Amino acid sequence: MFLGRVIGNLWATKKWPELSGLKLLVVRPHTLAELADVPGSSRCDDAVIAADLLGACVGEDVVLAYGHAARAALEELDPGGGLARHPVDAAVVAIVDRFEVDKGDLAFDIRTDRNDPSVGSKE
Repeated sequence: MFLGRVIGNLWATKKWPELSGLKLLVVRPHTLAELADVPGSSRCDDAVIAADLLGACVGEDVVLAYGHAARAALEELDPGGGLARHPVDAAVVAIVDRFEVDKGDLAFDIRTDRNDPSVGSKE
């Protein structure tokens, strides 16, 4: 599972028929440095398309289950209905009220100078 922020909705008129009625969201994963609010940290440039099982909205932080766990979450909504066989790779399984990251547990260098061989090494 991972934590991300909903940055948009996705609509598709042509899709796998069994996905009809399933709300799809665009979610940007959080980086560890971003979660810890480390000055100068950058955001993740990737986005994940996730099935919304809980009614999340743009701007909310969510927990995403990935792979089999996402399909298992779908199956819980529709026991025996076969949703677990659908081509869903990520699903919203929690809408986050609050999170906290202890900056003391960050044991890596978050500098962005890729030419410095010490970047990313343990301190």
